[in-house]
Amino acid sequence: MHTGNTLSWFRRHPFASAALIFTAIAFGPLSMDAQADGGSGKGGGGAALAAPDRAGTGIINNAAAIRLGKALFWDSQSGGDGQIACATCHFHAGADNRTFNTLHPGPDGIFASGGVTAAGQNFSPSNIVNDDRVGSQGIVGSIFVGIDGNANHAADICTPNETAPFFHNRRVTGRNTPSVVNATFNRQNFWDGRANDNFNGSDPFGLTGNAGAGIGQTATNSSLASQAVGPPNNPTEMSCEGRTFNGPNSLAAKMLARTPLRNQMVHPQDSALGGLSNWPNPGLSKSYTQLIGDAFGSAAAGNAQANFSRYWGLGIQAYVSTLIPDKTPFDMGTMTSSQKKGQSIFGGKGQCSKCHSGAELTDASVNHAAQNGLVNEDGGDQGFHNTGVTPTAEDVGRAGTGPNGVAWSQSGSPMDRGAFKTPALRNDKLTAPYMHNGGKATLADVVDFYDRGGDVQNPELAKRIKKLGLSSSDKAALVDFLMNALTDCRTEREEAPFDHPSLVVPNGVSVPATGGGHTCQ
Repeated sequence: MHTGNTLSWFRRHPFASAALIFTAIAFGPLSMDAQADGGSGKGGGGAALAAPDRAGTGIINNAAAIRLGKALFWDSQSGGDGQIACATCHFHAGADNRTFNTLHPGPDGIFASGGVTAAGQNFSPSNIVNDDRVGSQGIVGSIFVGIDGNANHAADICTPNETAPFFHNRRVTGRNTPSVVNATFNRQNFWDGRANDNFNGSDPFGLTGNAGAGIGQTATNSSLASQAVGPPNNPTEMSCEGRTFNGPNSLAAKMLARTPLRNQMVHPQDSALGGLSNWPNPGLSKSYTQLIGDAFGSAAAGNAQANFSRYWGLGIQAYVSTLIPDKTPFDMGTMTSSQKKGQSIFGGKGQCSKCHSGAELTDASVNHAAQNGLVNEDGGDQGFHNTGVTPTAEDVGRAGTGPNGVAWSQSGSPMDRGAFKTPALRNDKLTAPYMHNGGKATLADVVDFYDRGGDVQNPELAKRIKKLGLSSSDKAALVDFLMNALTDCRTEREEAPFDHPSLVVPNGVSVPATGGGHTCQ
């Protein structure tokens, strides 16, 4: 398994901020001592980065790859019903804040949380005490027949397959949607890490035994690309069941025949797409074939239908790698006294920094693995822990297996049972609910959970999880730090690089196109 060294990873991320880079260099990862003493976390400059290392990606123009990826990520034509984009589950600070029809009943099949008794009801945000999960709604169950030959039609030709427990309602995922903001630092992605850091150009599974037959040239340190190719043809998330990525009568054939963002507005000041906007009309002035050619070259454009999954994954990875919220009070050195107290607790008796470590605030990062190895103190995979959120048997997490029966766990340790990836924390104020099951409604609930040493004393419980004995003032300061010191105003106000095309979110809101923006200082 290739994980790459720190330098090669930073080369692959030319948009990683000087603040984050400098913090990583100066503090090592950011040490518990540095956090506990109330230091600001401000980078304040830092050395210039080396040119990005694009070995294995085939990208010849990174700015063009960002444009391609942003268009694909936000284009609702990619959904089997013509209404669902990647962004549909990641439109709100990289996550999903919808409450209607977002509850999954869990293994027992019974809806019994937040006032919900069946699919198609509104979930009242609350803490979950059973096996229910808060997920994201995708597509109504259906079977793929074919791509509609009329390029003006966004929906595929499908037949209904409305099965229990969602029937005619949109299906709901079985885990809480992780934010794509800051996800560029993760060594592997998804809660269970099944999006491998080696992108094989075809599916999420890299060079593992779960990979399918379509493996092409491998791109290393590219778990975002691996993640990006998972949902588009998933019959719960985005597609009628049976659609494929490449070749004729596929997602590739569909998107290459359609105007990018044909039904959506693109702001003329959009930080990546503004120069291609058809404003005041919807869509872009270039085709997807042209966007692929700009990013990967003319030969790639000529073979786009056969290799569309590769360009989809790498393009979206290039775009999502720009979504770095590094202008927080923590990063800029503008924290209040309460927030500094919270930071001290975070790195001290709160013990948060044992998992939420380094400049990235997660031990699941590429950088952390490079410095500390691939195995954690419990013997399980680095960056994955059982924290006692739910009984292990309800969701085995990292110990789960893929389509060919191969486990995601690389260590093979029993401590990977029920273990999930440590999320980064910037912008957590904007991404409720929390945990892999969405079972904690607020950050105050999360702090209470860790203060009591978790909810379930699983045999695989991480050694780090223990009662903390925090006072009410400790908790208030810690919540203030998490909510306010780690929030990037640009994300909250949807300013560049967090601007975006318009999007009509099913059972949600109509998100207007935004562009640029400089109100955050």
